Amino acid sequence: MAFLLAVLTSVFYGVFDFAGGMATRRAPVLAVAVWSNVAGLGLAFLIAAVHHLAVGATVTRADVAWGLVSGVAAVAGVVFYFLGLAKGRMAVVAPVSAVTLGLVPFLFGVAMGERHALVSWLGVLVAMPALWLTVHTRSRSVGPAMAKFGFAAGLTFSVFFIGVAQISSDAGLWPLVGIKLGGLVSVAVLVALRRVPLSLSPKARTLALVAGGSVLANLTYLLAVQIGPFGLVAVASSFYPVVVAVLARIVDKQKISPQRMMGLALSVVALSLIVL
Repeated sequence: MAFLLAVLTSVFYGVFDFAGGMATRRAPVLAVAVWSNVAGLGLAFLIAAVHHLAVGATVTRADVAWGLVSGVAAVAGVVFYFLGLAKGRMAVVAPVSAVTLGLVPFLFGVAMGERHALVSWLGVLVAMPALWLTVHTRSRSVGPAMAKFGFAAGLTFSVFFIGVAQISSDAGLWPLVGIKLGGLVSVAVLVALRRVPLSLSPKARTLALVAGGSVLANLTYLLAVQIGPFGLVAVASSFYPVVVAVLARIVDKQKISPQRMMGLALSVVALSLIVL
């Protein structure tokens, strides 16, 4: 069940990140982030309130703090990611961030005492080239120095994964509100400092609000790490670039290169090994 939720996390992140990416083609990234976090905060409150009425919850200050920290880390990851893309470094930013996000939480889990079967280690090893091949694009201008934005993005996204995993199962779903609140406050500060206009075209606003549905990915990931091994759940939850690649082929009619096809195939193999 934990790995099913982790795979759903990848699907949700991929779908709603794709919607957010389409919105950023028509509007500033930070403006899109504000609208998506507003929508996400409203949805998170609704989910948490319904769950609380049905099941109940006991939220501690630590749970709230981890939620807020995770929300801030998620926004920091987005900022680093798009800073890299803005400098024309997508060829290295995307794969480095994907591999970092897949590897750092797994190694953190091992450092904290998690032990995995050989087949799981093999799945993680296959996952790294799978993620790289899925998002990498060829570029003659790529050098090691350009990896810093991708590494920073992957590291801060990893802090998000690790932070959510620290939330107590007794907290119910209220930490989702903390995650989105932390994200919204962080984005609002950046918007105020850079004086970014928040007005969007109707289509961009609709896509940005749809992107707020990423709170569903937060929900499935939170549930997954509460019942499954953190390291493997984190790796299985990091395959959202695969979903984005598939959606780009379906929606934007983008061609899938042989390299990317190999990455998609290896992703299936890696997930299968991790689930086994």
